[in-house]
Amino acid sequence: MGEDNRKEGKYTPLLRQCFVTASVAINIIGHGSIIGFPAILIPSLRKPDSYIHATTAQESWIASIVGFALIVGNFIITIILDNIGRKKSHLLTVFPVLLGWFMLLLVNNVAGLIVARFIQGVAMGMLGPLGSIIIGEMTDPKNRGMFLTSVSLSLTIGVLFSHALGTYFTWQQSALICSFTTFTSLCLMIFTPESPSWLITKGRYEEARTVFFWLRGNSEEQQVELEKMIIAQKMSRKSSVADQKLSIQARLKRYFKYISEAGKKPEFFKPVIIMVFLYTMFQFAGINVISSYAIDIIGHVVGPEANAKFLMVVLDIERLICNLLAVYLMKTLKRRTLLFSSTFICIISYLGKAFYVYAKQKDILPYDSQWIPISLIGLYMFSLTVGISSIPFAVSGELFPLEYRGLGGGVSYLALSLNFFVAVKCFPMLTTAVGLSITYLLYTGMVVFCMTIVWFMLPETKDKTLQEIEDSFRGFSPEDAKSAEPLNGVNSGGEMMRRCSSHILY
Repeated sequence: MGEDNRKEGKYTPLLRQCFVTASVAINIIGHGSIIGFPAILIPSLRKPDSYIHATTAQESWIASIVGFALIVGNFIITIILDNIGRKKSHLLTVFPVLLGWFMLLLVNNVAGLIVARFIQGVAMGMLGPLGSIIIGEMTDPKNRGMFLTSVSLSLTIGVLFSHALGTYFTWQQSALICSFTTFTSLCLMIFTPESPSWLITKGRYEEARTVFFWLRGNSEEQQVELEKMIIAQKMSRKSSVADQKLSIQARLKRYFKYISEAGKKPEFFKPVIIMVFLYTMFQFAGINVISSYAIDIIGHVVGPEANAKFLMVVLDIERLICNLLAVYLMKTLKRRTLLFSSTFICIISYLGKAFYVYAKQKDILPYDSQWIPISLIGLYMFSLTVGISSIPFAVSGELFPLEYRGLGGGVSYLALSLNFFVAVKCFPMLTTAVGLSITYLLYTGMVVFCMTIVWFMLPETKDKTLQEIEDSFRGFSPEDAKSAEPLNGVNSGGEMMRRCSSHILY
């Protein structure tokens, strides 16, 4: 893997990064199918000939239990991610999904359906922070945004896939077909390498160099980036007791101390706050709400005469096209520009739907046409897909420092998990209690509040290396980085002399 990329061809490193990203993306497609599955399962349970029947409250549990299960998966991945590595953690996310699909085929009651989806939700909670971390650590900064956009793109493809299957097959047949997606990702994972960033944290520097150059090529620019990462981690290891053999009690004490100290560091708590509000905004913008209740929402907004199944698939196709557009926009536009412009459009479309539904119920519309609500929903889906659903997953793989990447990703993903459950569980209840228009206004208020916080805190990360982003949160300026560069270059052996003393004493 360590051969010079000049001998291998110009695009070989890019293709290898594509392969690693594909192993994550196909796994996420399976998770998108899980999110979209209630939209075909719940209407099927309402049919008279269904052998399983559910109440309205049970239907909301079937749709929302995944969000509650995300918390469990999030807790598990936070513990194991930095201990067993990215690759092994990734492999562990496959088996609960497969088990859940097969359970759906075997159970004959609502409780069994809920348990099956809970198990799948645990895997989703594990992959949530992990997927962005793997892609962020194993791709080039110049293409990282494009690759990270594949997270939201893959979710879109998964939702479309399950919705399209539900149009032609029974929900049992759809579940069986969806399981093959996850099995395909398992086959790819087996052949992917471990993350060089994680290998560096474990002091396996030569192995990290081999994998890094295999993924990124062996140019001078790549060598500089790698050596900066190694130097920063060596300094951290020298000031810690990472290599000492400790008892379980000592390890637990050290772990809680690690969490306590992390909470005081701006390079940890600032990204956590940003991601908490980003994930909250993402969920209350309603991407998972419309994925789970697409047919019901179309029926309420457009009208009972609408072909809801057809419009649901059309919206999924629009979502897919917009996700492809987001890949290009992520490459060309700044992260903040894309995020805040799409959020503004989302707010406008939310308000438009709220006032349209209210005016239609009060019979005060001066002019009405089915194309008005369809256009509003289409504009809404555009805003969700182009920025709101792509930026959080992209920056989650960029913001956290290497030392706290597992912990930070897990803690912040807890916000996504809780808000997934709250947003999806409460939507039908609020719609019944206060009406669809008021529900939209409440969700709009949450989006505006979160957007305001993120506006003041989110830095621009486009085209910056992970080390540069980490240094910016720490208050380590580019001038400081220049003064801390080694005097004798990145290719010389042994300990490197530095231009000035380090910020960390060792």
